[in-house]
Amino acid sequence: MSPLVLLLVLSGVVFDPNHHPIGGARVAIENVQPVTTAADGRFRFDVPRGTYALRVTQSGFQPRTIAATAGEDVAITLRPLLAENIVVSGIRAEAETPVTKTDVSRVEIERDYYGQDIPMLLRDTPSINAYAEGGVGGSGYSYITLRGVSSSRINFTLDGVPLADSEDMATYFVDFPDLAHSLESIQVQRGVGTSTVGSASFGGSINLESVPLSQTQMTDVWLGGGSFGTKLVNVGYQSGTLPGGFAIYGRLSAQETNGFREHAGTRQHNLFLSAAKQNEDSQLKLTGFAGHEYQQNSYFAADAQTLETNLRANPMSPDERDSFGYNLAQLEYLRSNMTASVFFQRGYGWYRLYDDEANQIGLRQYGLDGLLIGSMVTYSTPHANYGIHVNEFRREHTRDLIGDGRDYYNYGTKSEANAFAKFNWDSASWHFYSDNQLRTTDFHYHGDVAIDPIRWMFFNPKIGIRHGGFYASAGLSRREPARNDLFQGEDNATIPHDLHAVRPERLLDFEAGWDLHTARGSISSNIYMMNFRNEIAATGELSDIGLPLRRNVDRSYRRGIEINASWQIAPTLQVRGNANVSRNRIHEWTQFYDVYDVAGNIVDSRPVTYFNVEPLLTPSVILNPAIDYTPSSRFALGAVGHYVSKSHLDNTNNEAFVAPSFFVVDASAAVSVWRSARVMLQVNNLFNRKRVFPSGYSYQFFTPEGTIDGISYFYPQAARNAVLTLRFGFRSPFAVHRWPRDTANGQQPTANGNL
Repeated sequence: MSPLVLLLVLSGVVFDPNHHPIGGARVAIENVQPVTTAADGRFRFDVPRGTYALRVTQSGFQPRTIAATAGEDVAITLRPLLAENIVVSGIRAEAETPVTKTDVSRVEIERDYYGQDIPMLLRDTPSINAYAEGGVGGSGYSYITLRGVSSSRINFTLDGVPLADSEDMATYFVDFPDLAHSLESIQVQRGVGTSTVGSASFGGSINLESVPLSQTQMTDVWLGGGSFGTKLVNVGYQSGTLPGGFAIYGRLSAQETNGFREHAGTRQHNLFLSAAKQNEDSQLKLTGFAGHEYQQNSYFAADAQTLETNLRANPMSPDERDSFGYNLAQLEYLRSNMTASVFFQRGYGWYRLYDDEANQIGLRQYGLDGLLIGSMVTYSTPHANYGIHVNEFRREHTRDLIGDGRDYYNYGTKSEANAFAKFNWDSASWHFYSDNQLRTTDFHYHGDVAIDPIRWMFFNPKIGIRHGGFYASAGLSRREPARNDLFQGEDNATIPHDLHAVRPERLLDFEAGWDLHTARGSISSNIYMMNFRNEIAATGELSDIGLPLRRNVDRSYRRGIEINASWQIAPTLQVRGNANVSRNRIHEWTQFYDVYDVAGNIVDSRPVTYFNVEPLLTPSVILNPAIDYTPSSRFALGAVGHYVSKSHLDNTNNEAFVAPSFFVVDASAAVSVWRSARVMLQVNNLFNRKRVFPSGYSYQFFTPEGTIDGISYFYPQAARNAVLTLRFGFRSPFAVHRWPRDTANGQQPTANGNL
């Protein structure tokens, strides 16, 4: 833009119907870089004299377009969508809530998504490290850590429904592929955060919101292919508003890849469905999906010596594979500011492992079949949110020797109930927040040996305050051990384990931060102090079936600084990025070493105690710089870097056993080839780095000479690889435009949602 052109300020504020400001809304003008509203709902553009069409969008609200003149200050009210999800709004943190969070919008999901699982999609967000067992984003199981805390201690929900299994609290996104295509937004809360449902938030919580039902009929098709035999296809459909107030959304997805590692191929498919019936003052909504995956297993890491000559090595046999399905459905009744819902989940399938991997003897099939049934009720007022949640879980565990009958059968049941009350009130420019959760859960085991059941009860309070861009909060979170912790890695208990032996873990979390939003950029920064008692810390070992082993440590902490920023250098050029620098310690750790004799036999076990050690797989520095170049609405280029500092493979901090630091750059290009079609090329690991080992484990032992030796194992990530996708969509010429009546004033909305 010429410097001689006189620029005027076009500003405004975005409200909801109750006149509460809406932060995080996207405000766009054609051919001008869009901006995001601040916590107080305000936005600003510097534009030449003239009249402009402002389009405002925000998840959970109808988009709105208005005409505004440069030099004007406007007020814009957004109305809730037909499919507004009160459960999501009751669980999530709003813009002014004093918790540490990052919101990922639909625009950002579409920009970054090329078929990868949710953990890999989120690795650009602050303090996250992620990897895929198969080496590429859509291949096999993928995992995420948040501030060094593993995914089994992160709360995942979809529209308020817990996604983790109740026994081991793990979420396996491989079971429901292409979920990102059906998401409107993702909120990542770091630290204790706000109360949610399911297992208590320990490292953080990740709340997924499904796409809203559209008022316009449309269809889109997405095709892709790339390195390592990657193939992707899905078809999505929005019915628009049908006669009688009905609306339907559906997406059918299928994808497969050979994986980067040898015999690590995966085939997946998923059907996502959402439907609603809108009445005069209420709504009935059904949301759910049915997914399935078939894959060759790669969840054991390869030793460092093998990786020197074969980066794609997979120690598991092609016969060691699995097949799992996952079904979820939620039926919600929404009326005014309350909702009641029932939901069910079923995760079922099997995996196969050899008793003797080296000689491929004794192929056994391990079966899992779990069912969760639950119900939620939430109620919202301008200054409070209340919620009650109950569920009942049962999962069967079996093992069969292929061709020779069943070895064992057992099952566990776990019931849970929790209630939360969140309050917020304002005094002048101060915003106060309080959140209290009461949670109780119990576990019963039924198998070959009798084990007494156990019940836990926890009270998890949080408080916070915000003044302008500054906030501070404190929260307490306590949660129970997982089944694998209680049984010391046994899938079928062989001894009567004392379920009280592993103590519940407790987190006291302090957060303080500051954020600033301007017309040209934003910055947020925060410090955190997470103090743990009885943390159930990973030992760096795996059970016989590949699950991480963990045990209590008395005291530990994670402390750090996080920064997230973006800056619009020019209308076509934006730089953004985030950083985490942390210090993380376990005060005292006892490592148990096997002792070998000269014949190579284990003859003893020797404990060694270490003090003030860094927790395993917790890098002290994570950096994600990025740049986006958008010369027009039809073309975009982008690049994002990932730097992760070294981390230890166990809690002894032996420098001979570390996951090395790495820096990779991923690049993308997108172009609209015609009005309704867009082509995207994603190139990962652009500079072909060969030693990208974000995770692994080690085995250390005492030699006959009395020295410590061992083996490092790593999960190698792919060298340079690419995925090319094509998306095209169209609106049906036969779309039905029958809009729900606005009950507030009896008027009919127009096609863009305005009155």
